[in-house]
Amino acid sequence: MGDSMEIVFAKLEDAKELSYLKKDVWETTYRGIYDDEYIDNYDYVERERKFKNLILSDNQEVYVCKDGLKIVGYMVIGDPLHESLPGYEIAVNDIGILSEYRRNGIGTLLMNKAKSKNKKLFNCCNYYNKSAQKFYEKMGGEIVKIQLDEND
Repeated sequence: MGDSMEIVFAKLEDAKELSYLKKDVWETTYRGIYDDEYIDNYDYVERERKFKNLILSDNQEVYVCKDGLKIVGYMVIGDPLHESLPGYEIAVNDIGILSEYRRNGIGTLLMNKAKSKNKKLFNCCNYYNKSAQKFYEKMGGEIVKIQLDEND
């Protein structure tokens, strides 16, 4: 991890780089969990558009972790984008870290940023992503619901 690591709000011009970072996350985390066709047909342009919409949203905050000028991680927090859980105020809707930067404390920095909002937060984690589940438990999380369906 570089000395110039910082977490800042994402800017619109970050959306393209974020779309490429998310593909790296899918390749290195979800290959073998999601259908190969789903990952192989990843649409960079559509994902860039989605990141722009999130950055512009009044209901979401998009943070990026930068190592110098390079975005190496991100987190989207705010109103739940999918399902909400009773008793929770905000959701960690998406979080990702470049594979070569994992296990260097970036996830902890991002989650601490979310926890600093002082709101009861939750996130959804793929049932088969056991390393993420261990990380969230280490951060003080607890499993409150398990749902298995065609997307999980």
